[in-house]
Amino acid sequence: MSATPPTMELAPIIERQRASRSWLTMYAVCCLITFLDGFDFQILSFAATYIKKDLGLTGTQLGTLGTIGLFGTMVGALIMGYLADRVGRRPTIVISVIGFGLFMLGFAFADTFEHLAVLRFVSGIFLGGVLPLTWALAAEYAPKRFRVTAVAIIMVGYTLGGAAGGPISNWLVPEHGWRSVFVVGGACSLLTVFVVLALLPESVRFLALKARPGSDERIARTLSRFQPGMSFAPGTHFIDTDLKQADPGKRFTPIQLFRGHLAGVTSLLWLAYFLSSALIYFMVFWTPMINEVMGFSVSAAATIAASASVSGAVAQLFISRFVDRKGAGAILWMPLAAVVCMLLLGTGSLAPVAYIAFVISAKMFINGGHGGITSIAGTFYPTAIRANGAGWASSVAKVGAMVGPWLGGVILDAGLGAGGAFTIFAAVPAVMVLVLFMLGRLQRRMPADAEGALPGQPPTTGPATEKPSVHS
Repeated sequence: MSATPPTMELAPIIERQRASRSWLTMYAVCCLITFLDGFDFQILSFAATYIKKDLGLTGTQLGTLGTIGLFGTMVGALIMGYLADRVGRRPTIVISVIGFGLFMLGFAFADTFEHLAVLRFVSGIFLGGVLPLTWALAAEYAPKRFRVTAVAIIMVGYTLGGAAGGPISNWLVPEHGWRSVFVVGGACSLLTVFVVLALLPESVRFLALKARPGSDERIARTLSRFQPGMSFAPGTHFIDTDLKQADPGKRFTPIQLFRGHLAGVTSLLWLAYFLSSALIYFMVFWTPMINEVMGFSVSAAATIAASASVSGAVAQLFISRFVDRKGAGAILWMPLAAVVCMLLLGTGSLAPVAYIAFVISAKMFINGGHGGITSIAGTFYPTAIRANGAGWASSVAKVGAMVGPWLGGVILDAGLGAGGAFTIFAAVPAVMVLVLFMLGRLQRRMPADAEGALPGQPPTTGPATEKPSVHS
């Protein structure tokens, strides 16, 4: 009589793992992907002045390009999130990188506003898919004690990619024209596909969830590579008890994001995402132009914006370690500090050096808070709906991202000036503080075995902490 193949639980293996070369390589590849995603998406802000002059665009047309791109990312986050929960994180990431690489190259050859608009929308679909997918992959390989930090590291790649647009455009555009930065971004993205195919694994938790032929063998190979010295008996079957309520045959519906304690989590998370994105994209879109109005050159304005983004990346990493231990409520200190900086900028009476210091500080706290919020997006949802949960949150964020630049334009057109814009937008992080406080309290009341629960949290019961089902 043949022996029954052994069964092994995945969660304890993931929780006990330590950093290895393959594990660190996976996060490095994710950071490279998000770096290019951030660069390719935000380079338009740095090239805008040159594109406007070369093609004779109006300010309205330039703003429309920004809005169209954001709408594309909103659509892309939904499409790619759904696809990733059906076919896998890795193949969907590959599709996304190929897509935004090709259409970024196409952007370099556009010669009319209509061409730019179509290419911006389509490239946005693929750009919008990458972030929630890399969040999901990072969260599913990270121990709970490190999960928020792991996702924050991925977001640092995006932030630094956006920051790189300033110095790279300053270097390339004067000699080679604005089209050169899109050629560089597209070509580097396509070359990165080979790195992704060679080094990026599929999520072992996703493989266990789908339980397709050959999944157990793929899981064993991946875990052995991530943890040298670990071996498994032939035929070992891997399970994840966190997925016991999941039915791989059921299709995702948005109502799953509002079951049990997720009703409160999703509502507060979406509101925080909307507010944070409105604020950060107001700063991304208008601050370089406001810097020029304040008397700085185009090159200096781009350098200030890039420096602010780098400081924001540092803040993201700093806050993530507190969020891992203290929960979502720890993020609120970032928008609280941003309120102070925005109000001081709103006075309009700062000397140039002080203005630069407070612009960089404001971006640091705004980016740090935004990074903290995005790092928790996928951590609250079960594996079966994690990519969809992150994708829907990301799409809600894009609505805020469209509102922020538009509202900034309305304020400036109303004659309130940069000071008025900064003062009015100070209300956004103020509301975020309240929302994050409520989310932190809700997280502390979650059951210990729920996704996103704080480490060491005692078990709790009651309808407010009912564990959500992922059935449709």
